[in-house]
Amino acid sequence: MTVKEVFDLRKQGRIEEAYEVIRPMYAVHKGKYTTLCMFWTASDILKKRVREGRLDEAEKIFAALQRILPNIEDKDGRALSSMLYEAVMLDREIKTFSMLDFVAWLRVEQLCEKDWETVTAPAVAGTPSHPIPSVAQRLLTCAFREIQEEPTVDNALKAMPLLQEAVRRYPRNKNCLRYMAMVYRLMGEREKAASIYQQIEKNPTNLSD
Repeated sequence: MTVKEVFDLRKQGRIEEAYEVIRPMYAVHKGKYTTLCMFWTASDILKKRVREGRLDEAEKIFAALQRILPNIEDKDGRALSSMLYEAVMLDREIKTFSMLDFVAWLRVEQLCEKDWETVTAPAVAGTPSHPIPSVAQRLLTCAFREIQEEPTVDNALKAMPLLQEAVRRYPRNKNCLRYMAMVYRLMGEREKAASIYQQIEKNPTNLSD
Protein backbone atom coordinates (compact mmCIF):
# COMPACT_ATOMS: atom_id res chain seq x y z
CA MET A 1 0.00 0.00 0.00
CA THR A 2 1.24 3.52 -0.80
CA VAL A 3 1.31 6.51 1.53
CA LYS A 4 -1.37 8.14 -0.63
CA GLU A 5 -3.62 5.15 -0.07
CA VAL A 6 -3.05 5.42 3.70
CA PHE A 7 -4.08 9.08 3.54
CA ASP A 8 -7.18 7.96 1.63
CA LEU A 9 -8.03 5.53 4.44
CA ARG A 10 -7.73 8.41 6.88
CA LYS A 11 -10.05 10.60 4.80
CA GLN A 12 -12.57 7.75 4.82
CA GLY A 13 -12.49 7.70 8.61
CA ARG A 14 -10.73 4.33 8.75
CA ILE A 15 -8.14 5.67 11.14
CA GLU A 16 -7.32 2.43 12.98
CA GLU A 17 -6.60 0.74 9.67
CA ALA A 18 -4.53 3.69 8.47
CA TYR A 19 -2.54 3.67 11.72
CA GLU A 20 -1.77 -0.05 11.54
CA VAL A 21 -0.63 0.24 7.92
CA ILE A 22 1.59 3.30 8.31
CA ARG A 23 3.47 2.12 11.42
CA PRO A 24 5.53 -0.64 9.73
CA MET A 25 6.05 1.60 6.69
CA TYR A 26 7.41 4.39 8.90
CA ALA A 27 9.61 1.93 10.81
CA VAL A 28 11.62 1.14 7.67
CA HIS A 29 11.35 4.41 5.75
CA LYS A 30 11.13 7.87 7.29
CA GLY A 31 10.66 9.86 4.12
CA LYS A 32 8.89 13.21 3.88
CA TYR A 33 5.39 11.92 3.15
CA THR A 34 5.68 8.77 5.25
CA THR A 35 6.63 10.87 8.27
CA LEU A 36 3.81 13.33 7.60
CA CYS A 37 1.33 10.48 7.32
CA MET A 38 2.65 8.90 10.52
CA PHE A 39 2.14 12.17 12.39
CA TRP A 40 -1.45 12.77 11.31
CA THR A 41 -2.63 9.17 11.70
CA ALA A 42 -1.04 9.02 15.17
CA SER A 43 -2.76 12.31 16.02
CA ASP A 44 -6.10 10.78 14.99
CA ILE A 45 -5.47 7.73 17.16
CA LEU A 46 -4.43 9.85 20.15
CA LYS A 47 -7.81 11.59 20.18
CA LYS A 48 -9.58 8.26 19.72
CA ARG A 49 -7.67 6.71 22.63
CA VAL A 50 -8.68 9.60 24.88
CA ARG A 51 -12.33 9.09 23.94
CA GLU A 52 -11.91 5.38 24.71
CA GLY A 53 -10.32 6.13 28.09
CA ARG A 54 -7.03 4.50 27.06
CA LEU A 55 -5.06 7.35 28.53
CA ASP A 56 -1.69 5.63 29.05
CA GLU A 57 -1.58 4.81 25.35
CA ALA A 58 -2.68 8.34 24.44
CA GLU A 59 0.16 9.84 26.48
CA LYS A 60 2.72 7.55 24.82
CA ILE A 61 1.44 8.55 21.38
CA PHE A 62 1.76 12.21 22.35
CA ALA A 63 5.40 11.63 23.33
CA ALA A 64 5.95 9.98 19.94
CA LEU A 65 4.41 13.00 18.19
CA GLN A 66 6.90 15.23 19.99
CA ARG A 67 9.70 13.14 18.46
CA ILE A 68 8.15 13.17 15.00
CA LEU A 69 7.19 16.86 14.75
CA PRO A 70 10.74 18.25 14.19
CA ASN A 71 11.09 15.94 11.19
CA ILE A 72 8.08 17.11 9.20
CA GLU A 73 7.46 20.21 7.11
CA ASP A 74 5.00 22.30 9.07
CA LYS A 75 5.12 25.61 7.22
CA ASP A 76 1.53 26.52 8.09
CA GLY A 77 1.92 25.48 11.74
CA ARG A 78 -1.06 23.11 11.62
CA ALA A 79 0.82 20.16 13.08
CA LEU A 80 2.17 22.14 16.02
CA SER A 81 -1.24 23.73 16.61
CA SER A 82 -2.84 20.30 16.76
CA MET A 83 -0.34 19.33 19.46
CA LEU A 84 -1.16 22.43 21.50
CA TYR A 85 -4.83 21.42 21.63
CA GLU A 86 -3.88 17.82 22.37
CA ALA A 87 -1.69 18.98 25.27
CA VAL A 88 -4.61 20.92 26.75
CA MET A 89 -6.81 17.84 26.30
CA LEU A 90 -4.29 15.54 28.00
CA ASP A 91 -3.80 18.00 30.85
CA ARG A 92 -7.56 17.89 31.45
CA GLU A 93 -7.79 14.09 31.27
CA ILE A 94 -4.54 12.90 32.88
CA LYS A 95 -3.61 14.09 36.37
CA THR A 96 0.05 13.14 35.94
CA PHE A 97 0.49 14.89 32.58
CA SER A 98 3.06 17.68 32.90
CA MET A 99 2.15 20.78 30.94
CA LEU A 100 5.30 22.39 32.28
CA ASP A 101 7.46 19.78 30.57
CA PHE A 102 5.58 20.31 27.32
CA VAL A 103 5.87 24.11 27.57
CA ALA A 104 9.62 23.74 28.25
CA TRP A 105 9.92 21.59 25.10
CA LEU A 106 7.90 24.04 23.04
CA ARG A 107 9.62 26.59 20.81
CA VAL A 108 7.45 29.65 21.36
CA GLU A 109 8.63 31.41 18.21
CA GLN A 110 7.06 28.64 16.15
CA LEU A 111 3.54 29.41 17.36
CA CYS A 112 1.43 31.04 14.67
CA GLU A 113 -0.93 34.00 15.07
CA LYS A 114 -3.96 31.72 15.22
CA ASP A 115 -2.52 30.02 18.32
CA TRP A 116 -2.78 33.38 20.11
CA GLU A 117 -6.27 34.31 18.93
CA THR A 118 -9.21 34.36 21.34
CA VAL A 119 -12.05 32.20 20.05
CA THR A 120 -15.74 32.99 20.37
CA ALA A 121 -17.86 30.01 21.39
CA PRO A 122 -21.25 30.06 19.63
CA ALA A 123 -24.50 30.32 21.55
CA VAL A 124 -25.90 26.88 22.37
CA ALA A 125 -29.25 25.95 23.96
CA GLY A 126 -29.91 29.39 25.39
CA THR A 127 -26.32 29.93 26.51
CA PRO A 128 -24.97 33.15 24.99
CA SER A 129 -21.81 33.19 22.95
CA HIS A 130 -18.68 33.85 24.98
CA PRO A 131 -14.95 34.28 24.42
CA ILE A 132 -12.58 31.37 24.97
CA PRO A 133 -8.90 32.13 25.66
CA SER A 134 -6.43 31.27 22.91
CA VAL A 135 -4.85 27.84 23.05
CA ALA A 136 -1.52 29.48 23.96
CA GLN A 137 -3.16 31.19 26.94
CA ARG A 138 -4.70 27.89 28.01
CA LEU A 139 -1.25 26.27 27.93
CA LEU A 140 -0.01 29.04 30.19
CA THR A 141 -2.91 28.60 32.63
CA CYS A 142 -2.24 24.86 32.88
CA ALA A 143 1.49 25.43 33.36
CA PHE A 144 0.99 27.95 36.16
CA ARG A 145 -1.45 25.64 37.88
CA GLU A 146 1.49 23.23 38.17
CA ILE A 147 3.77 26.02 39.38
CA GLN A 148 1.26 26.85 42.13
CA GLU A 149 1.37 23.20 43.23
CA GLU A 150 5.19 23.11 43.13
CA PRO A 151 6.43 26.72 43.34
CA THR A 152 10.10 26.51 42.41
CA VAL A 153 12.36 28.76 40.36
CA ASP A 154 13.15 25.89 38.00
CA ASN A 155 9.46 25.38 37.26
CA ALA A 156 8.94 29.11 36.71
CA LEU A 157 11.84 29.20 34.27
CA LYS A 158 10.21 26.45 32.20
CA ALA A 159 7.21 28.68 31.57
CA MET A 160 9.08 31.97 31.11
CA PRO A 161 9.45 32.03 27.29
CA LEU A 162 5.71 31.46 26.83
CA LEU A 163 4.83 33.93 29.58
CA GLN A 164 7.11 36.63 28.17
CA GLU A 165 5.48 36.32 24.76
CA ALA A 166 2.01 36.38 26.34
CA VAL A 167 2.85 39.55 28.27
CA ARG A 168 4.25 41.14 25.10
CA ARG A 169 0.99 40.41 23.28
CA TYR A 170 -1.38 41.08 26.19
CA PRO A 171 0.37 43.63 28.45
CA ARG A 172 -2.90 44.44 30.26
CA ASN A 173 -4.13 40.89 30.76
CA LYS A 174 -4.75 40.26 34.48
CA ASN A 175 -3.82 36.59 34.35
CA CYS A 176 -0.53 37.27 32.56
CA LEU A 177 0.31 39.98 35.10
CA ARG A 178 -0.49 37.65 38.01
CA TYR A 179 1.72 34.94 36.53
CA MET A 180 4.59 37.40 36.11
CA ALA A 181 4.16 38.57 39.69
CA MET A 182 4.29 34.94 40.82
CA VAL A 183 7.57 34.45 38.94
CA TYR A 184 9.09 37.59 40.49
CA ARG A 185 8.04 36.43 43.95
CA LEU A 186 9.62 33.01 43.42
CA MET A 187 12.83 34.67 42.29
CA GLY A 188 12.93 36.83 45.39
CA GLU A 189 12.13 40.07 43.57
CA ARG A 190 9.34 41.01 45.94
CA GLU A 191 9.24 44.71 45.03
CA LYS A 192 8.55 43.92 41.38
CA ALA A 193 5.88 41.40 42.38
CA ALA A 194 4.25 43.92 44.74
CA SER A 195 4.28 46.58 42.01
CA ILE A 196 2.35 44.31 39.65
CA TYR A 197 -0.20 43.36 42.33
CA GLN A 198 -0.71 47.09 43.09
CA GLN A 199 -1.23 47.75 39.38
CA ILE A 200 -3.93 45.06 39.27
CA GLU A 201 -5.67 46.38 42.40
CA LYS A 202 -5.60 50.04 41.33
CA ASN A 203 -6.76 49.52 37.74
CA PRO A 204 -9.00 46.42 37.68
CA THR A 205 -11.44 47.93 35.16
CA ASN A 206 -8.65 48.85 32.75
CA LEU A 207 -7.31 45.31 32.59
CA SER A 208 -8.61 42.38 30.54
CA ASP A 209 -9.17 38.76 31.55
